[in-house]
Amino acid sequence: MKRALIDWDFAAQGIWMINSPSDKAPAPAEGHRSHLSGGPLDGSQQIRPWSDLLTTSLLDRLQSWNDRGSSLTRPPLGAQFDVQDWDSFHRDGRELAETTQMELGDHWQVLWAADGAWHFVRFPYSYSELP
Repeated sequence: MKRALIDWDFAAQGIWMINSPSDKAPAPAEGHRSHLSGGPLDGSQQIRPWSDLLTTSLLDRLQSWNDRGSSLTRPPLGAQFDVQDWDSFHRDGRELAETTQMELGDHWQVLWAADGAWHFVRFPYSYSELP
């Protein structure tokens, strides 16, 4: 099972692949870049990371959310830290994680980061459906 993490970082896309110790990606062929590297294929074409797995709309939302996280860590000079902004940011991250889980399907486990911890998406199953 593959895993993805919804989390922000400076100059990132808001989504990360989590590799287990047993995962070993084959080395890309000469002149080829994987969809995860985001590098150009021939110097002019740019493949967006995750574009072969997720919709453009979701990728745009993840990028916007990630950029918002960057702005929350660098408020304008004199601005006060707002806990409600972070709470809203983490709720939006959870929603993005649930949407990512729907798009990736059941061969993926999606997590999101909030309050210093990783949380698993429990979607589309409800607790009442579990054995």
